[in-house]
Amino acid sequence: MKPETGIATKRHKRHKRLLVNFVPFCGQFPSALLCLALILANEHAWGQKAAKELVLPSSNMTVTTRLDRTAVWPGDQFHYLIIVEYPSDYEFVLDNLTKETVNMDPFQVIDVGKNLIVQKNSGRKLFVDMTLANFATGQTSTQIPQFTLYYFRKSDRSAVADQAAAESLSVPGPVIGIRSTLPSEPEDIRDAVTLNSWNHNRWIFAAVAGICGVILLVGLGREAVLFVRRMKARKGPDRHKSMEAVRARWVSGIPSEFTDSKSCSSFYDHSSQSLKEYMGYYLDTSTMGLTPEEMRDEMQRLGAKPDLTQKVAKVLEVCERLRYARDGMPADTDVARSIAHDMQEILKAAR
Repeated sequence: MKPETGIATKRHKRHKRLLVNFVPFCGQFPSALLCLALILANEHAWGQKAAKELVLPSSNMTVTTRLDRTAVWPGDQFHYLIIVEYPSDYEFVLDNLTKETVNMDPFQVIDVGKNLIVQKNSGRKLFVDMTLANFATGQTSTQIPQFTLYYFRKSDRSAVADQAAAESLSVPGPVIGIRSTLPSEPEDIRDAVTLNSWNHNRWIFAAVAGICGVILLVGLGREAVLFVRRMKARKGPDRHKSMEAVRARWVSGIPSEFTDSKSCSSFYDHSSQSLKEYMGYYLDTSTMGLTPEEMRDEMQRLGAKPDLTQKVAKVLEVCERLRYARDGMPADTDVARSIAHDMQEILKAAR
């Protein structure tokens, strides 16, 4: 056998002395002797260490809880903030922190926000902000349920994330006050209200309001009748029918051949007058006395299409220039046919 160490030898001798002192009392104290014998039965048991207790994952990990209200009424929403300061050796699981997965019964979870901040000393600070709603009554205060956060040690997570052992950090909830005017088990949620008779003086205001309403309705009806009469009085011939008549008259006035200056002059004059009359119906304004420049400005002011505006001004300028030429107007077949073609496009586009 191996020789015992000095500390073990002294301990063994001390145990033997205790056993010798307790032998005379064996008859009177059998229970004490039995306990002492069981303790001294295994000499190696005294050299074993006690079991290690469960401690926090890190001595510098701190948890702080805060409430933005000290008391709430039924239907009120409040913020419950959890702040965890921990070293960089740990990593918290944040994917499961949603309003669908977090249960804080009897409070309703409205929203869950999380924010992780890396500090200058390489530490971490985790903020979990829960928006809760209270619907409890019949009590003066209640404790917010315990909330559990899960984390991994980075040494374990670096191997295989699926096989790393998850650890939990339980955060006890603080106490919040509950305020309500309803009792715990009300028989009827409605208060008894005594109906009072209507004051006779108040009937005067009701009568005046009714008379004013009748006068207002009569006035609105009269104005509506006058408006309809004015619209009927201002109503003239249908402008679409007038435009069709101008188009048909211009088509019938086109000569078969542009061989002489007289037929060309008559065609230019007929086209200019028909175009101004047609555009007057199209724009719903008077355009008979307008020059080509004035026609262009008026069409731009009324919001006509740019290509249509330019084409109308071009036709009027050519017609006016050829009609009032000093040396007479030659019979130019190409110009006359170009005017006829542009007029057809204008009458087709402006409908």
